[in-house]
Amino acid sequence: MIRLILCLLMVLMGTGWGLAQTTKPTTSPATQPLRAGKVAIIPMEEGIDDYTFHKLKKRIELAKVDGVDTLVIKLNTPGGAVGPTLEITRLLKKEAENFHIVVYIDEMAYSAGTMISVACKEIVMSEGSMIGDCAPILPTQGGLAEITGANRAKIESPLVAEFEDSAERNGYDPLLLRSFVQYQLTVYVLEKDGDRRFAAREVKDQLLTEGWKLDTDIKNPIDDELTLLTVNDRTAAQLGLSKGSYKSVEAFVESRGWTIVKVYEHTPDETFIAFMSGNAVRSIFSLMLVVCLLVVSKSPGTGFAEAGLLIAGSVLFGVPMMTGYGGWLEILLMLLGVALLAAEIFIIPGFGVAGVSGIVLIMTGLVLTFVPSEAPALPAGPYIVPQLPQTREGLKEGLIIVTSGMVAGLFLWLWLSRYITKVPYFNRLVLTTTVGSTPEFGTDALRDAVESTWPHVGLTGVAATDLRPGGMGRFMDTIINDERNVDVISDHGFVAAGKKVVVKRKQGTEIIVREATG
Repeated sequence: MIRLILCLLMVLMGTGWGLAQTTKPTTSPATQPLRAGKVAIIPMEEGIDDYTFHKLKKRIELAKVDGVDTLVIKLNTPGGAVGPTLEITRLLKKEAENFHIVVYIDEMAYSAGTMISVACKEIVMSEGSMIGDCAPILPTQGGLAEITGANRAKIESPLVAEFEDSAERNGYDPLLLRSFVQYQLTVYVLEKDGDRRFAAREVKDQLLTEGWKLDTDIKNPIDDELTLLTVNDRTAAQLGLSKGSYKSVEAFVESRGWTIVKVYEHTPDETFIAFMSGNAVRSIFSLMLVVCLLVVSKSPGTGFAEAGLLIAGSVLFGVPMMTGYGGWLEILLMLLGVALLAAEIFIIPGFGVAGVSGIVLIMTGLVLTFVPSEAPALPAGPYIVPQLPQTREGLKEGLIIVTSGMVAGLFLWLWLSRYITKVPYFNRLVLTTTVGSTPEFGTDALRDAVESTWPHVGLTGVAATDLRPGGMGRFMDTIINDERNVDVISDHGFVAAGKKVVVKRKQGTEIIVREATG
C-alpha cells in the first residue's frame, strides 16, 4: 500500500531519556504458552527501513494463509530508521494475538534491531551474537555521527515508551531495557535469597543495607553512565533477556520440537527492487530524465525521448512507491510538474515560467523519495518542516543525487549536441537532413545566409511527419532549389502528415507553423 504522506527523514535508532530508577524485575521474560509449533522463518537481514516493514507485513499475511502458528524472525541488522522500526514493533505486538513470535538474533541486533527483538515474545541468539547499543546516530557522507542535545530529546519519548511497553508485555525489566537507550544511567544487578533486582546507583546503596548483595556471577554494574548496554548471547541469557544460544535457527526450532513449514526468503522481484532503489541507479535515471526532458523540449513528437522520459519517470517514482518511500505527496508533485511541462511544450510555445515550474516540482518530488518517514509519535511540528537533523541529512542526500543527475544530464546533452547529427537514428532528434539531392553550397557566407533566414515567415510547405504538435516540416528552399526538412511545432495541436502548413512565426530556434487553409 502507498503511504498517505511522507514525513521527511532518515533517523537511525536510539535515545537517552529520564532519570535513573529502580524496579523489581522478573529474571526472565514471562513464559508464553507454547503452540503446536508449525513454524515459518522470516529472514530480516538488512538495515531497517520502510521497505523492511512492507516486506514483513506481506510475509505475515502469507503466514496466515499458510496456516502456521509460530513465526521465527531471523534477525541480523546494524539498525535503521525510527519510523519504520516503530511500525514493525507495533505490528509484531498486534500479531502476537495470531502467532507465537520469536526472534533469533543471528550475529547482531543493534539499535533498531534491539527494539524489534524485545517486541517479540521470546529472544534466542546465535553463539557469539550481540544485542544493544541504541544511541541515536545520523548517517553522513563521512560515516556516522551521534545525535545529542535538543535534537536527541525530540526522538526520546516515543522510543522509551515503546521499550517500556515491550517490558510490560513480555516480562522484561523496564530499567534493564531503558539501559539500552539511556546515557547517564548506571544499572546494578543485586541478589537476595535467590531473588534478583536491577537497581540504579541512587538505590543500590540502600538495598545493600537491607541484605541485598551485588551479583558476583555477572559484571557489575552491567551498564554505567558513559555507556549503553550492549551484551553478548551469554550475558543476555544471564540477564533474562535471551532464552538461550543455538548454533542455527534450525537447531533452535528442533530443540522445541517444532516443524519448519515455510521459509520466506527474498524473492527475485524484491532483490531487483532493492537494486533499482540504490543511489547509483537512481542517479543514472535522474540523468536520463534530464536528457529526455531537454530532447522533448527541443524536438517534441519524436517518440524516442518520450519513451525514455516514461521509463526514467517510472523507475524514479515507481520504485519508491513500492518500497514505501514514495506517497501521494510525491505523486501529486510529479503529476502537476508533468502537466506544467506538457502545457509549456505542447500548448505554450517557448520555454518560460510553466516549464521551469514543472521541472522544479518534478525534482522536488524526486528529492522527497529519498527519505523515509520520521517516527509517527514525534512532537507535532509544521507539516512540511523537517523536525530532526536526520531529515535535513536525508534531504541533503536527495538534493545531491538529483542535482548531480541534472547537471550531468545537461552537460551530456550539450556534448551530444555536437555529435548527435552524425549518429544513425539519433540524428532525427536534430533535423538537418534534406529530401532528394542536396547540392553543395557555393560559399560559407551563402550557407550562413540560408540557415539564418530559412524558412521565412509565410513560407508554405507540408508536414513531413505527424505534428503532435512537434515533428518535421518540409519546405522549398529556392536558393538551393530543393526541399529540406526542419523541426517545427504546430500552434494549433495535431496536424497529419502530408497536410499543408505555413510558417507563422519564429522564436529563437523554434519554427511555429499552422495548418494552411485553402
